[in-house]
Amino acid sequence: MSEEFDMDSLPDIDQAEVSDTELIKSIDYTRPLKDYATAKDVADYLKGRRGIKDIDLSSLSINGRVVQDDMEVYLQDPAYNSGTLKEALKSPLHLFFERESGWKQELEKVQKEKSYFSLGTFIHACLLEPERFSTITVEPEANRATTEGMNTLVSFWEDKIILRGGMINGNHEDGHTVIETARYYVEDSGRSMEKIDGKRLYYESLKELSGLQSVTADQKIIIDAVKFNFNRYGGGILPELMKGVKTEVSMYYTDPVTGLDVRIRLDGLQLAENIGHNTVISVKSTACESLGHFYYHSAKLCYELSEGMYLDVAEAVTGRPFTCTIMLMVQTVPPFGVAALVWNAEDLEIGKYKYRQALQIVADCEASRKYPGYDIHAESGNLGFIDMKQPEWNAKELYPTDVDD
Repeated sequence: MSEEFDMDSLPDIDQAEVSDTELIKSIDYTRPLKDYATAKDVADYLKGRRGIKDIDLSSLSINGRVVQDDMEVYLQDPAYNSGTLKEALKSPLHLFFERESGWKQELEKVQKEKSYFSLGTFIHACLLEPERFSTITVEPEANRATTEGMNTLVSFWEDKIILRGGMINGNHEDGHTVIETARYYVEDSGRSMEKIDGKRLYYESLKELSGLQSVTADQKIIIDAVKFNFNRYGGGILPELMKGVKTEVSMYYTDPVTGLDVRIRLDGLQLAENIGHNTVISVKSTACESLGHFYYHSAKLCYELSEGMYLDVAEAVTGRPFTCTIMLMVQTVPPFGVAALVWNAEDLEIGKYKYRQALQIVADCEASRKYPGYDIHAESGNLGFIDMKQPEWNAKELYPTDVDD
């Protein structure tokens, strides 16, 4: 054990040595497990729901801030989020790499690649706002390096915009207004519509103002499959579930125990007036091929810490009891299925426990300005050397193989 770091000030973060049963017995629940919603509770409420009440987000800012801000604004805020806290649970060194060293940011600058369209991100948005399913289109194949090719693409987008209009500064406008705006962009740039660089800018402007999402033919097939599965799941319950949901909601809060500023970004927020329980809705796109694989994946990536933190912070900020987490899983691999998963009460309590533990680790590291690595698991006096033992599941009996039989 490091002689310079007081491990007594840190919680036990070696979760691999603790079984689920032992962990559950060792923590104090924040509320009775029966207070949490079950799948039956959610279903029964939706079966009898009468109308939707609009959520006034400004009324929820009781002990912090609740806003629908841009993702860029949220990401630039220095408050701690669940991703950083998960790193702290791994080791103080992980926290140092994430927040203090500057190495992560330098790596991202070097490794970052431009991504013009992410299928998983688009499908994620469609589940939160199902009307987006109808915004996809497949543009014709054309050579953008030739005048003929650009004329083909320009005609395609002009026809689309004349038929359905487009979006200017977040407002829907008629097709002629949108086309004139795109032409103005070209003129304002000093380029000519008669030359290919002007045509290319005109094409890009039309595409941007159309309000449509251009996808490839194979991407459209996948999105259509997800849309089909989304609309038919549970007899059509998912579009009903999303009615009245506020999407991409940020909450900012100062934890009174540690004094740390924290932030959360909810995919969806639904209040008890609309679903019976104040609810966090999380969307996860996954390449997992089965529900069992996804459950394993969720534990591996410590989803419970994120979901526990969301409930804890949302309750503190709004003054309302948050007792339900619904996770919408969508596959990005065949058969592109979806599932509505209501989180187990014990798993959420374990997540809250891990959130509090991670916060304390961060607070202790910030106070001491020390961020030890895996050597904290070594016995005192062993100079960082750790006695290694493989997990018990690896010590299985091997049956003899009769090669001759």
